[in-house]
Amino acid sequence: MVTPAAKRKAVAHLRDAFGMSERRACKAIGCCRMTMRYQTTRADDAGLRQRMRAIAQERRRFGYRRLHVLLKREGYVINHKKLFRLYREEKLAVRRRGGRKRAIGTRAPMLVPMMPNDPLVARLCVGSADLRPPLPCPRRGRRLHPRVPGAGDRHLALGYPGCAGAGPADD
Repeated sequence: MVTPAAKRKAVAHLRDAFGMSERRACKAIGCCRMTMRYQTTRADDAGLRQRMRAIAQERRRFGYRRLHVLLKREGYVINHKKLFRLYREEKLAVRRRGGRKRAIGTRAPMLVPMMPNDPLVARLCVGSADLRPPLPCPRRGRRLHPRVPGAGDRHLALGYPGCAGAGPADD
């Protein structure tokens, strides 16, 4: 029993079941007698809760901070901590966006190499060096793609003028 409401309930049970006095029941449970007699002075927040729910339904992506701004504009004077407590009690939360869109249908069949070290298949392999970003060429702002293993100097045969190795393939 941690909450005062639970203690009140336990004292009421002891009084009803065993005919104990309030004083003895409180002493048995180990709580103060003033806990039993306390009357809350908290104002009723029904109107505020209702307006919070209405705004949260209308603006699904607004959290409690944005709700606080909107409620302040409407004339409600409320502490942000109290607003957060009410927000949690009403089980309001920012609605999550939809998940990632995935491809529907069948995948394209994987390419089979026609000969050993086929550059087309090597380029499409997941661990291939060709998936790395192009390297900058030192002259004229051109870019060279990294070599594909087993492709010889075909990557340099693209004819970038002025770059080392540019020209016909040696294979």
